[in-house]
Amino acid sequence: MATSSSCATTRSERDACAAIGYAVVEGVSFGLLDGWRSLASTAEVASLSLVGGGAQSELWAQLLASLLGVPMQLHAHAGAGGALGAARLAWLADGGVEADVCRIADVAREFLPDAVEEACLAPRYERFRSLYAALRGEFETAHAEPA
Repeated sequence: MATSSSCATTRSERDACAAIGYAVVEGVSFGLLDGWRSLASTAEVASLSLVGGGAQSELWAQLLASLLGVPMQLHAHAGAGGALGAARLAWLADGGVEADVCRIADVAREFLPDAVEEACLAPRYERFRSLYAALRGEFETAHAEPA
């Protein structure tokens, strides 16, 4: 009987799985960079905090720091950031004082932008943007079709 598994058994399968995983992380990061650039303002941002599941990946934190050109901070218990944010909003809605509710957690680790990494990623990002633009019509068609 044939079975399937997400477990790679050979080196080439493991390498392919790693390449696919990295491609996903890089693609999501490029999408975040697009959003970051669309928010461009005159205000300078000293750092950003990475929270949620992504805060468990040092590779992703460094990649984002280099792509966005802003230090990325990880805080203690950053994986629970979404839940903490929801709790803080509820506390504020219930009359909590902003200074008490919105305290910044201690920084556990900081990742600084790396110019060499950014230079390596720049042509890949430009290719991502050109491919996305070329496929835009396909995305719109797929979205318009009933499931």
